[in-house]
Amino acid sequence: MKWIVDVSLGYFRKWLAKNGVFAAALIVPLLLGYGAALEAHMKRSSNPFVFNDDVRPLIYAFFSFHEAGLFPHDYLGAYHRACFFPPAYYAFYALGARVADPASISKVLPYFLLALTVAAVALAARRLAGYLGALLAAALVLSQSHIFLDRMAGGLPRAFAFPVLALTATALMYGQPRLLASIVCASAGFYPVAAILGGIALILWLFVLPASDRGEGAEWALGRRVRLVIVTASISAVMLLPMVVGARAYGRRLGPGDVISYPEIGIGGRYTLETSVSLFETFPQDVIQVARQFFMPVGKPWSQKLRDWANNRADPGAKSYGDVILNFVAGALLVGTVLVAARSAAGRRLLLLGAAAWLGYVAARWLAPYFYFPERYVVYPIPILLVLLIPAAGAAIGAQLSGRRLVALGRAGGVMMMGAMVLLPFGGRGSTDAGLNVNEESQRRLYDFLGRLPKDILIAGWPTDLDNVPYLSRRQVFINYELHQVLHQGYADEMRRRMRALIDAYFATDQRALVRLRDEFGVTHLVFRQDRLEEPPPYFRPFSIWARKAFNDGVRMGFEIPRQVDSAMVFSDAPFVVLDLRRLSTR
Repeated sequence: MKWIVDVSLGYFRKWLAKNGVFAAALIVPLLLGYGAALEAHMKRSSNPFVFNDDVRPLIYAFFSFHEAGLFPHDYLGAYHRACFFPPAYYAFYALGARVADPASISKVLPYFLLALTVAAVALAARRLAGYLGALLAAALVLSQSHIFLDRMAGGLPRAFAFPVLALTATALMYGQPRLLASIVCASAGFYPVAAILGGIALILWLFVLPASDRGEGAEWALGRRVRLVIVTASISAVMLLPMVVGARAYGRRLGPGDVISYPEIGIGGRYTLETSVSLFETFPQDVIQVARQFFMPVGKPWSQKLRDWANNRADPGAKSYGDVILNFVAGALLVGTVLVAARSAAGRRLLLLGAAAWLGYVAARWLAPYFYFPERYVVYPIPILLVLLIPAAGAAIGAQLSGRRLVALGRAGGVMMMGAMVLLPFGGRGSTDAGLNVNEESQRRLYDFLGRLPKDILIAGWPTDLDNVPYLSRRQVFINYELHQVLHQGYADEMRRRMRALIDAYFATDQRALVRLRDEFGVTHLVFRQDRLEEPPPYFRPFSIWARKAFNDGVRMGFEIPRQVDSAMVFSDAPFVVLDLRRLSTR
């Protein structure tokens, strides 16, 4: 054991001697510029009632590993564990839950992944733009936290996308195909979309680029390149096998051909908002949309006067000064990228990530729904490319304009000019709430009450009213919106069965549907809102149609739940009432 420590310390000393000054010169200004916002973000995240909305259907599935007896016979959680968690991610949380609360892990993990992303982009940018380029790339990641930290918040599988793609870019730029192959294999176990992008880039690198651009693989024979790709693909496939096998228990995958039988997956269905961009726009349009979001200013500005000036217009009908600057930045990026590609093999390899994004996007559309949502092949690689190409383009343009004698000065000046044009009008000191888009402090009493009930209870209610219950109260729900997926036929059919029973009970005109919910489905408690009986509550098709019919019947004949409040109510905190179905009045 001692020799391992000694060897590790030896390597660390060598690294420190070689890179210590660079690391310190990078870390100190970043902490001074963005430390306050990160500290405020951490403080906000430490509140258990403040979180990212997408943790609700996923992180709760690991609570039973941390506390025995939670969520007994939980069909919903079992489905999500089988179909939504890549194996390495699953193992990380399952093992981590034995020593720490999964909710706490999910709140701490994003900051480590953010640090890894910053380090990776700095290392990659240094290759093409030197120290100032590394500093600018790192600053862009921290400044545009509404892009990067927003997706990492919650510690979900997607949180690994940016660090993996930053490492992918680093491997490409340093010409290390075996490193990229290792990254692809590992990332398949955490976020498959990132692995697919890296895999496509690896194939393009080894089989499309000329030998002079292959870096470490320049002298590799065709057979060796083929073997590396086959081994990488095989290991990645094995990593994904548990998800494929686990999903088989829940029926076949639903696709566009099932829209008539399952309107849940069509227009007005469960995924309309998530897929509308991909269904009706093209890859270039999606890239422009992501780029515009990237240049959206958030957080405290470096200069309020400059930000205000950027929002002003010379004339009422003219573009804002910020739009003019953005057009200039876009032009500089285009020219600089051409120069980078023309002059540097590392730059040409970096652009393979953009080609991989396009190919992945096209494949996802052709093979829907088996290749994940197409927009994921845009929202993750494009920001990484922007972070790296902004300093690289500045350095290339500066070098081109300065001449041979002043090339170093020109590169530095070009990076600083690009940094000023991007960070001053469009950047900031970082967001204090990126990704923390849910605050349930106002309903603390409800969730605390439900959390004190026995662990084996089963809670029903209108699905959107129960979205937070498994995560905050750590109690099992009959169904909620976040857990209501429509990806596999068997699971979709079970959700239909439960929603039909819930709608019948929620808008019941007599006791029978409530008794059935209790006796046949095992529901012990019902969370009820009186205003749900004033108009049909919103939901997606076809359940919105079913609910409206049941609601209209209730209006005509009288609703049963209000008649049960006096006998069955065990908690009240406007607008919610909790009924114990074991106390139903038989009248």
